[in-house]
Amino acid sequence: MTQPEENYYDILSVRPDASLQDITTSYRKLAKILHPDVCESPDADELFKVVNEAYQVLKDPKKREEYDATLVLAESSQYSRYYQGTHRYRDPRTWYYTNQHQKRTTQAVHEEPVQQPKSSFPRIVQVLLFYLTLFMAVIIIAELFLLPWISGTNSTDARNSLAEGNRWMSQEEYQKAIESYQDATVKLPSFAEAWRAKGFAEMKKGDALSRLGLPDAEQYYRDAIRSFSKISPQNPEDLAVTKAMAEAYLNVHDRRSALSLLNSAEKSGHWDTEMSDLLRDINSPSGQATSTPVSS
Repeated sequence: MTQPEENYYDILSVRPDASLQDITTSYRKLAKILHPDVCESPDADELFKVVNEAYQVLKDPKKREEYDATLVLAESSQYSRYYQGTHRYRDPRTWYYTNQHQKRTTQAVHEEPVQQPKSSFPRIVQVLLFYLTLFMAVIIIAELFLLPWISGTNSTDARNSLAEGNRWMSQEEYQKAIESYQDATVKLPSFAEAWRAKGFAEMKKGDALSRLGLPDAEQYYRDAIRSFSKISPQNPEDLAVTKAMAEAYLNVHDRRSALSLLNSAEKSGHWDTEMSDLLRDINSPSGQATSTPVSS
């Protein structure tokens, strides 16, 4: 236990005019002896704090100068009346601890608590924006990597179905060809070649049923019109499709649509002699052209 009359120099066992090297050497010796992990004394913890406190003040030139000034003033004041000497690190002579502690306490009392900046967006909006951004990132990744891969796979399957339909067409198995072409358009809805082939297969099937006098022929002509409509606006130069579509309109007794289609083709310049003959037949007194076999 330290004595009431001891100051920091006494605690470190150095002279008041000791150099920093002497102070450091003495502190290290005492620290090794009084460290609570080494010293068995019940006062080891308190003594170690006292030694450390003394060293923290005396090693700093500015703090040491201020501490020396307090020692000079203490000799001629009522300072000793407040001296307790029981807990050195809380003793009035321990100027550094007392002074700094009071400053921190006073500052903490008078300062207002720091307010954290508040966001202008409510928490729920921030969460929604986060998940929306995450969702958009997933969509972008899918469009860049996943969809091209799927489209490539579907494109291969669609072309296989188209080739299968062409084989059925060469064997005049029109119904099976239609089913193969339909499978190709399902796998790749933008497959114009499959829609074209499907339309011609439906025209062939309708002609075959019409020759037999079966009523189902008209439904195949209507299906052909729908198939050709998928590609006709994008390919006005495909004269075979335009002619076949006009004939399909005539076969379902839609003369007005056939005339409109042929007149539009004539104005656009996508025209040939067969279409001229068809238009002339439609405008003939009978008002109905004679259907001719469709060629693709």
